[in-house]
Amino acid sequence: MSTYFLRTVHGAPAAGASERERLEASVRNTGNFSFEDAVARQLDDYRVLHDIEALPADAETLVLSMSNFISPSTDLGWLADLLERSAVPQVVMIGAGAQAESFAHPVELSEGTRRFIGLLSHRSASIGVRGHFTAEVLDRIGVRNVEVIGCPSLFYACDRGFRIDKPELGGRRPRTVAHCTPYGNYRDAVGHLLSFAVRECEAYIAQSESALLFDEEGAQGRAYFFYYYNNGDRTDAELEAWMRGHARWFFDMKSWLDYMAGMEFSVGSRFHGSMAALQAGVPALNLACDSRTRELCEYLNLPYRLLQDFDGRASAAQLYESTDFALFNAGFARKYDRYRDFLERNGLRHRLGGGAAEYDLV
Repeated sequence: MSTYFLRTVHGAPAAGASERERLEASVRNTGNFSFEDAVARQLDDYRVLHDIEALPADAETLVLSMSNFISPSTDLGWLADLLERSAVPQVVMIGAGAQAESFAHPVELSEGTRRFIGLLSHRSASIGVRGHFTAEVLDRIGVRNVEVIGCPSLFYACDRGFRIDKPELGGRRPRTVAHCTPYGNYRDAVGHLLSFAVRECEAYIAQSESALLFDEEGAQGRAYFFYYYNNGDRTDAELEAWMRGHARWFFDMKSWLDYMAGMEFSVGSRFHGSMAALQAGVPALNLACDSRTRELCEYLNLPYRLLQDFDGRASAAQLYESTDFALFNAGFARKYDRYRDFLERNGLRHRLGGGAAEYDLV
C-alpha cells in the first residue's frame, strides 16, 4: 500500500543559520514539531510528502495531521478542490481540533471547510479528533464517523506504560519553564504569566514569537508588546531584557526534550509546550486558553487551570504541589489503546507497542 504522510515542518536548516532563519526555514510554530514528529514515529511503511500538490497519482492513502483547522477563520475550500481532483481513495485525518474562544462560543464553518470535512468523512473509516467539543461540532454538520483520540503528541513515546511521576521536592522551588500564546483578550492573565516567569522560572519556551524577539524592524511593535503585557511589577525594559536573556527555541524534538529533561516543572498555555515537558517526564500545568486546549486536557485527564483565571500569585512550588497526575496515569493505557485502534481501523500500519528506544525519527 502506498501511504503518504504530509509534513508541514521540515528538517533542521543549514548549520550557522540564525534562530530566526531557522524558524522561518522550518515552521512558523515550533510546537508543530511535537505532533508531526509523533505521527512520524508512530506510523510504519509510509513516505513523507512536503508538498500536497506533489501527491503521486497512484497514492492509495494520504495521512494528514492538522491541529486547529476547524474554526470560523479557516477556509479549506482550496484543499477540498485539490483532493476532489485527486484519485487518492483514502484520506486519514489524525487529531483535528475545533478552535473557539470557549465551549460556549459557536463554531460556524465556511463552506470550503465543510466540503473538506465531508471529503474526509467519505474517504476514511473515521476522522480522528482531539476532544469531545470537536466531535460535537462535526456532529452538528452531519459528520458522525468521528473518533475522539486526543493529540498524537501524547503518545510520542510509543509506550503503553507511559506515566508521569511527580517527585517530592520538600517545598523547594522546582526548576520551572513558562510558555504562552499572547492573547489580547487575556491581557491581564498573560501579563501575570510573564511576571511569574521572571520571578519563578529558568526560561521562557518560545514557539512562534519571532517578531517579538528577533525582528529589529519591528522595534516599535515589540516595545508596545512589553508595555501592553506588563502588569506593573517591573519596567518594560526589565521585562524585555529578561525575555531576551531567557527565551529558548528548539528546532527539533530531541534538543527540546533534552533541555526539558533538566527541568522539573512547566507552566503555560501552549499545549505542545506542555507535551514536550511531559514526554521528558516533567510534570506540567496547562493553562487552557481556548476550546481546543481545554478539550484536550479534559479528555486526557491532564491537570489544568483556565488562563483567564491565572493571577500569578502562587509560587512555582505551590503550583507544582497542586498538580495531580493520578487520573492521567490511570487512564493512559485506555487512551493509548483507543488511538492504536483508530489507526488500525483506518488501515494504517503502526509501531505502537514498545518503548521509544526501538524507533528512529523519520
